[in-house]
Amino acid sequence: MSGNRSDRRIKATIVVLLVWGIVSLLHWRQSTQWLMVVLTAVLTVQAIRMLIAKPHTTSIDGNSDLLTVSILVPAKNESAVLPNLVHSLFRLDYPTTHLDIWIVDDGSTDATPQILQELQTKFPGLQVHRRESKGGKSGALNAIFPSIKGKIILVCDADAQLPADFLRQTLPLFQQKAIGAVQVRKVIANADTNFLTRCQQMEMSCDAVLQIHRIAAGGMSELRGNGMLIRRELLEKCNGWNEDTVTDDLDLCFRLYLLGTEIEFVTIPSIQEEGVTTWKNLWHQRCRWAEGGYQRYLDYFPEILRLGWAKEIDLLLFFLLQFLLPIGLIPDLLWTIFYSHHPVLLPLQTLLSIILTVAFIGGLAQFQNKRNWSLLWATIQGSLYMVHWIPVMIVTTLSMCVKQPSLNWIKTEHRG
Repeated sequence: MSGNRSDRRIKATIVVLLVWGIVSLLHWRQSTQWLMVVLTAVLTVQAIRMLIAKPHTTSIDGNSDLLTVSILVPAKNESAVLPNLVHSLFRLDYPTTHLDIWIVDDGSTDATPQILQELQTKFPGLQVHRRESKGGKSGALNAIFPSIKGKIILVCDADAQLPADFLRQTLPLFQQKAIGAVQVRKVIANADTNFLTRCQQMEMSCDAVLQIHRIAAGGMSELRGNGMLIRRELLEKCNGWNEDTVTDDLDLCFRLYLLGTEIEFVTIPSIQEEGVTTWKNLWHQRCRWAEGGYQRYLDYFPEILRLGWAKEIDLLLFFLLQFLLPIGLIPDLLWTIFYSHHPVLLPLQTLLSIILTVAFIGGLAQFQNKRNWSLLWATIQGSLYMVHWIPVMIVTTLSMCVKQPSLNWIKTEHRG
């Protein structure tokens, strides 16, 4: 992927100009608005296919051969959460002879090194690799990659909490050769803290519904960084993790699909993580997620056009609604205000709202046991909360057009 970083600003600028030009054309020549009708119709058909698709159940053999598993945890200044995580890892119901547990101390400046020493005394099987921080999370994972021995690699964040049967429930999925990676559903451990953490839990439930239905419709699933399992042989083909991205997990999704493998998403078991508690931290976190998600489209186009029609139409739906629609709202709003036109992107906005509403209702009912007025009120709150993605996407996509190509690592703080 060398050279991608220098090309991103040019590609991002071209995309923005194309979107603004197309939206302006639709306003200027209203006879062209049939194009929006056709596009909306195509995306609506795909959205209906996805939402009504019946999630498949994967049959697994609980008596399958034991696989060696390497558990990798990148940690930078994580003294508040590492003890809980390590205790969680060593409580896993899995033979220790088949476990390879590593913590990568990524240049920590707090009490992390001392805490890891104490944990190694208590858990002799805990292995620690210390290094100077470089290349973010991907760099930390690549630093330890040559030393690990597992056929399956489980990546966890330092604030993760795993149930004891985590490996027993996920590893049998790799009996299917077509599956190259597995992502488990994420749960916010501190969901009861405030409005933001409650909404993040709702968002995770919504995401889980979308993931399982995208797979059911033949589309793509996505890795979420925390609680993802990957075949080592596939990572070797990818030459490890990409250090030229701010979201190693989202980048790895495209690379795995381009290798011809599938990514499974499971709702049971789940993995807990800590949600951010302030709007400032949420903004920084989501901008990083948005930038990494957008980068991969710029980096892997046009290669991703050879994934097959089902995955391509799935990508088109989410790329248009998630990334292009927000930046298209700028010229659409200007034309509407200054020329009293009807907003041409309203059909796409409506489609996005319907998809999210259905996913929220499904996720809240299935994973949070919401019913009746409780379900309605939670759906309204979650939908209002999701509006924050619009300015996040606009700022991110526009900033990529003007800022110098660089990787801006903003670590999410964990308090325990």
